[in-house]
Amino acid sequence: MEESSTELISAQNVEVARQSIVGDQWEQLRKMLPADLEASAKASGALIRRRGISDASVLLRLVLAYAVLGWSLRTIGGWGVLMGLVNISDVAILNRLRGCNSWLGILIQQQLEARQIRVSRRPGVRLRLRDATVVSRPGSQGTDWRIHLSYDLGNQCIDGVEVTDKHGGENLARFPASSNDIIVADRGHAYAASLGPMLAAGAQVVVRTNWQNLPLWTVENKRLDVIAWLKERFADATVGYQEQVVRLPTPQGDFHVRLVACRLPLEAAERARAKVRKNAQKKGRTPDERTLFACGFVLLLTNLPAEHWETTSIFELYRLRWQIELVFKRCKSLFHFDELRAFDPALVQTYLLGKLLASLLIDALTGNVAAIQPDWFFSSVRPISLWRLHTLLWHQLRHAISGVIPSTIPPTCWPKLQRFLCEPPRNRVQQLARARLFVCRLSVVNVL
Repeated sequence: MEESSTELISAQNVEVARQSIVGDQWEQLRKMLPADLEASAKASGALIRRRGISDASVLLRLVLAYAVLGWSLRTIGGWGVLMGLVNISDVAILNRLRGCNSWLGILIQQQLEARQIRVSRRPGVRLRLRDATVVSRPGSQGTDWRIHLSYDLGNQCIDGVEVTDKHGGENLARFPASSNDIIVADRGHAYAASLGPMLAAGAQVVVRTNWQNLPLWTVENKRLDVIAWLKERFADATVGYQEQVVRLPTPQGDFHVRLVACRLPLEAAERARAKVRKNAQKKGRTPDERTLFACGFVLLLTNLPAEHWETTSIFELYRLRWQIELVFKRCKSLFHFDELRAFDPALVQTYLLGKLLASLLIDALTGNVAAIQPDWFFSSVRPISLWRLHTLLWHQLRHAISGVIPSTIPPTCWPKLQRFLCEPPRNRVQQLARARLFVCRLSVVNVL
């Protein structure tokens, strides 16, 4: 009897998880969000006066329709009428979206805080990957916005996010750290003001660096000449790895870390040198010979203890940083982060924050899948493809937001749709409208 009862409970849990994954209703998605939507919307100023918006859930659905579905404001307006959600102009929708930045930030923060609480209860080390990606507005040739991410590789979820303009540089200190964290980042984070807070918090770091990025000092209190050190340690062509303990001054104090170096294969080194020469040529400069020499090596800084982490193991750990690049690739290729259509800064932030909120929901749905099929995530023979899983979950999310438009539209609904479906008056007559009139006149003449 107990076994059948246990099986029944297990089956019910699986069914609940399945409903959260494949449910195509907005209410199923709404249950994954904080319960106090109304309070947070009012506190942030997103919904002080309703004016055609019945509640915060409808406003959030409009935001996600803009950010996730990629619809224009007029399409959203027509969809809102057909779904019985809103009947306001596209300009009113624009103004509503522009005022949702703070609210979306609160919702994202609530999602991340709840996730941090769940993750912190789990024992063991957390491997956290840090990086940033660039998003540019239409027609731009440079950097307009940056999305900074912290990715928990073990739990396969985003655990920190921040959106900045082009002046917001990469910095490990954007996200807090604890003593059981191992933080892996690229050379954009390798400077004293970035590393200091992490080392002071007791976190362990593995960060790639350049030969001239940081002032490093030997235990004899002498400034380390990295190029001279590389030439001396790698004088023998058969040597593959070298390391040395150095002192790193930071605003938080001095820390002893390990400088580890790995010789690159000749082909990889030549590709790196060709890239340096090409970039220097674009800027009308001659590349530094020391930089060209350093292209033949990978330099890492870490405070991982030598008694537990060999030099080769540190480089194997650093190679895992590629996983956050795959996260950005999924965000841009599957979730279309790079299809930025807005120029207005407030609207841009709504678009990006809406995308990020949707990404956190995808992470939550992925966790539901892991609860049902944990063996998929730990199998080395047939591991799960997050690309294909996220593709399916993204389409489920889009379906939950859009809903199903009624196949039969009431006649009373069409007059409300005119301002969304019909073009506004303009001096130049639409070619298709002119063609219709032309064909109509031809038909009348032929009949006569």
